[in-house]
Parts: sequence; C-alpha cells; structure tokens
Amino acid sequence: MVFHQFLTRACDRWLAFSFVFLMGITSASAADPPGWNLAWSDDFNTFDTTRWRKETSTSPTNNSRHAYLPSQVTTSGGNLLIKSENVPYQNLPYRSGQIFSLESRKLGRWEVRAKLPATRGMWPAIWLLPDTQQYPWPSGGEIDIMENRGNQPNRTSSAFHYGTNPPYNHQFVFSEQQTSINGALVNYTADYHTYAVEWRDSGVRFFVDDVNYYNIYDQDVGNFFSQKAKPMQLVINTAVGGDFLPNPDATTVWPQTFSVDWVKVYSIDPTPEPITSRNPGFDENNSLAGWTVFGNGNALAGNPNVSASNTVVRNGVAALKLFGAFNGDQYSGVSQGITVQGGQTVEAALESYIRSTDSLAGTGNRVFLKLEFYSEFGAKYGSNKMLGEQETLIADSTSPTNTWRSHSISFQAPAGAVEARLALVFNQPNNQGGSVYVDAASFGIVNPGAAMGDFNNDGLVNAADYSVWRDSNGQTGAALAADADRNRVVNQLDYNIWAQRFGAAASAATSIAAPEPSTQALAVLVGLALRRCRQL
Repeated sequence: MVFHQFLTRACDRWLAFSFVFLMGITSASAADPPGWNLAWSDDFNTFDTTRWRKETSTSPTNNSRHAYLPSQVTTSGGNLLIKSENVPYQNLPYRSGQIFSLESRKLGRWEVRAKLPATRGMWPAIWLLPDTQQYPWPSGGEIDIMENRGNQPNRTSSAFHYGTNPPYNHQFVFSEQQTSINGALVNYTADYHTYAVEWRDSGVRFFVDDVNYYNIYDQDVGNFFSQKAKPMQLVINTAVGGDFLPNPDATTVWPQTFSVDWVKVYSIDPTPEPITSRNPGFDENNSLAGWTVFGNGNALAGNPNVSASNTVVRNGVAALKLFGAFNGDQYSGVSQGITVQGGQTVEAALESYIRSTDSLAGTGNRVFLKLEFYSEFGAKYGSNKMLGEQETLIADSTSPTNTWRSHSISFQAPAGAVEARLALVFNQPNNQGGSVYVDAASFGIVNPGAAMGDFNNDGLVNAADYSVWRDSNGQTGAALAADADRNRVVNQLDYNIWAQRFGAAASAATSIAAPEPSTQALAVLVGLALRRCRQL
C-alpha cells in the first residue's frame, strides 16, 4: 500500500511538471494592454533630451501665477521631478516646471504613473496638445488625461477641448472621478497612481488605475476625433493657481513636487489578440481594474456609489458595491467587454448579497445583469453599433437578505457582433436607499467542444484536454472550458466525460488550432503516463 501511494504521488508530480511544461511552450503572456503595442517608454533614470523639451515661459495661461523654468525640472531615483516653489521670477510670484514630448502622435494609448503634489494652489496636469503655432487652439483639439486641484486630493478630472480658430469657438466636455476602496477614498497625493487615455477615431477612453471612468464618443463631439483632431504632444506640468482652482494662500505648503515614475506610449495593434474578461471577481488590487464605471454617482462627495468593498465578500478579498446616486431616475454600475463572433454563446454568472441593514427600499430600486452585443468594440450604448441586449433581474425590494444568491445569463451573439459586454446595472428611480453586493462574477464564451470532452477545442479528445480539466478542477462560474455538463462547476463528472471520449475526434467542436508537432508529441507521452497513473 505504501509503495502504491508513493507511485501515485510520483505520477501526480510528474504529470504536474509535464502539464506545466506543455502549457509553457504553447503560450506566452503579453505585457502590452490588449489591442496595443508599446511604441516607447521612459523610466526617467536621466532626462532624455532626445525625447523631451523643458519649457521656458513667463506668459502663463488661464490666469495662473507662475513662470515655467527648466531649473524646476530634474530627475532623481528614477523619477521625473517637477518642483513648484514660492520664489518670484520677474513679475510672477511663483515658479514651476513643464515638459513637452518632442514626438507628436495621433491615435494611441498614453500611460503615466505619478504622485501628485498636495496643497492649495497646485494644478498638476497630464495632457495632449497639438502644435498651436500650426493649429491655433482649440482647432486641433486638446485631450486632458488628468488634472487635479491641490485642495482636492481625492479627485481627478479629464476633459476634451475642441472648436475652431478662426473663427474662435471653444467647446469642451469633462468628467471628474473619485475612487473608494473598502470605504476609504483614494488620496492621489499620497502615493503613485496610473493615469491613461486611449485615443481612436471613434473617441477617447480615460482611465485611473486601469478603471475606465469616462468615455467621449466621436459622434458626441461633431466627429471631431475622426475628422479634425491633429497629432499631439504629451505635456506634463504643474501650474500654480489660475481659473481652475483656488490660488495659493497662507495655508499653502511649499515647496511641492509632482513626481512621475514612468511614461508609456502605445500604438494601435493592427492584429490584436482577442480580449477576454479581466478581474471579474473584483479582487485585483481590491479594485474595479478592468471595468468601466458608468452613471454619475461617482460625483457624490466622499461617497462614490460604485466601488470595491470588503464589507461583504463571497470569494477573494473584495466585492462590487452598488447603490443609487440620489439625483433622479438614473442608471449606474460597471461593464466590460470581450471579443466575440456571431453565433458564439456567451455566458455570465455571479452572486449577489443584500444586507438587512441596508435593504433595497420601495418598489423602484432594481439591479440587473445584462449582456449587450455590438458591431464595434467599445461602441456607445444605444448607438447604431448596438445589436441587442438581454437582461435578468438579480435584486429588488422583494429579494431575500443576508444570503448569497446565484444568478446567470447566456445568449447567442447575433450576426456581426464583435463585442459582448457584461453590465451590472443599478436603477434608482425614486431616490430610495439600499445597496447590493456582487461577487464571484464570471464571463466568457462557452466552449463548443466541452460537451464532447474537447476542453481545448482543437477537434481532438486527448491528454492536452486533461491538462485543461486538471488546471480548472474545482472552479465554478460561467463559460468554463472544462465544464462538460454545463453545470458551472468543473469536477469529476466532467473528467468522466473526457475519459469516456479519450482518443475520439470531437466532431461537434469547432476546431481552432492544432498543437505544434513537439507539443503534440509531449501530449502523447503525457497521455500514456496518465493512463498508467489512473490505473494505480
């Protein structure tokens, strides 16, 4: 018996090593965000004069009260440092710094990891601007990735300015955000955070720490992005005072430093990999990273109504908390999209919880789980790119409290679909209270070969499929590749279906790709060992 157990453990270890090796030679992880290729980056170990220009100016805009001087911009410890000081220069009471990228670029993704200065009168900004000598402002557009008022350390904003000149006509749209994690507002002056924008002809998407909090669509700004916007430089600076915020006063703490850790600039990937779900369980950095936050509830002072919370958690370290924005009939929540093709079945599942001490009041408050389909990835909800939607109610005032409840939805993507979008929506029509927690969410495309035991969907039922089952054994949720019986859990029953079909062709599956010869050979060896080990 002891020898039998030894052999069994030895087989398990050898199989584990083999499958790790097998998976390792057939996959690679990309560091770039989905849909983007890194064009250039700067870690600021030195100040690269082939990449950046320091500004010299004694003509501040927006009634700010500083001079921009090259001496205020330095690098140290792998950071770009912009120092703002209470030291007069010529006729201006303060001095600060600004840099411009020498490159101008149209379309792309820009990321900047930075720690903001923290006191009244500081106006740090990360933005994109065309050559205004060639394109008089605002005729080429302006994209403000991040702006902050030093007296509001928990809030940042993003904006787009556009118009004509001549004749001079300035228009703009903007939004502000604040983030709550486990009931505490994020302080953007206390640590480093990542600010990003994605710019395509269809519009721009703004991010803070990988949470997409604001989108501007081309159709909503007179097709300016696709028809009139010009190549832009990246600008990083701290203004002092001005129209955007209160000027410094006796409470202002000097000096202040805007510290930038790195910059990354990406170009559009012409042949992107399919986009899959990210952070469905809300555990990545205890945050909503990977999700889009919509609705206007995040403007609630000190209390965003869409947040990550550890108050009630089903799995992991955090859950999504939703409540109403208390500003009339409104919808708010989170969404994210994955790449699909028409005819594929998309499935989503999650669990919800309502505390009895904060139950959904009245007859109005409702929470929905939705699947939406689009012919253009990232298209605006309700636009002509939207192909349809399906929804199921997951909570209202009649829902039981103090218990986790399971919900799911599945639907076949219509013809022409390229995106399936999962949305969790809180509708509050009557300013009534109550909140709901969502956790253990999952979202993906149902594997058409799973029912045949073809867990990697390559048209064959072999040892490579066992590796998929073994790696996911015990997992629960939607669209699991090894869920042969479609009960949203991978277990022995799914293994039994694979074992019964081993060696057969999965005629019902849609073949995607066959393994490389070397991988196929290793899979055969693993399969032989597997058969022997299962006999022990």
